[in-house]
Amino acid sequence: MDKKTFLDWGLTSDWHVEGPRKRRNPGIAECTDHPSIISKEEGKIDCQNACSEGYGEMTEGSIERLFLHLRTLVTNQSVASSSLLSRFRTFSGYPLDHGMNMTTNSTFIDIGSGYGKVVMHAKLSAKVAKAVGVEYVASRAAMAISSKNELVYGEHAFMTDDARCALRVGCDLKHGDATKYGEFKFSHVYMYDKVFSDSTLQLLASQLGKSPFKVLISYQRIETWRRHGLNKIVEVGALRMRTTGGQTFKAYIFVKQAKFMTR
Repeated sequence: MDKKTFLDWGLTSDWHVEGPRKRRNPGIAECTDHPSIISKEEGKIDCQNACSEGYGEMTEGSIERLFLHLRTLVTNQSVASSSLLSRFRTFSGYPLDHGMNMTTNSTFIDIGSGYGKVVMHAKLSAKVAKAVGVEYVASRAAMAISSKNELVYGEHAFMTDDARCALRVGCDLKHGDATKYGEFKFSHVYMYDKVFSDSTLQLLASQLGKSPFKVLISYQRIETWRRHGLNKIVEVGALRMRTTGGQTFKAYIFVKQAKFMTR
């Protein structure tokens, strides 16, 4: 997948790569799915959802570290005794082990899944029961689906029968607008939303408020979510994540307050 996506790699939507990673003059362009107005002087893209400014992907190591943390979110002694989780316990009076750990029974969705790497990582490494990715930009979604199909049906020696079966049965990559998805009926919701517009965050906050998730992983602070009307979550941790472009961001881990959880 890294080989397939190399030429489309970029930190912003107007970056394209030929050979070494050098920026090409974007000039006037438009998004794959949605017309965009781009300023020659500033190179800014005016587009609601289609083109993600600051686009990048988290490294494999960062995602693996995140999933390891999520597997022991409320059972690891050092984590369970943290002030954030203690505050959550005091505030909610809810059992901390109520489906919050990422297990083989968990379901996972990546909102804005790009080339699908995090989704497939969730399925193959964390071994969740179901992993879904929704990507707005058609070219990225198409490449993700093509790559997954090649892994499932191709002749790569590193793909075991179990891995092929896992991707074929429990991994779904979609092209679509996640703001129109409806309820996110997944135990774990992940989004690299550092690049999402305020209007997108507002729509997602409304959907998350109606969704029966247990854990939300976001790159936005809790104050941002509360400003957009999502008041049913409590922060229980944060991890420093690194992108393929060498940038570092914090991923914040939130859990839904007890009275809003679905048993």
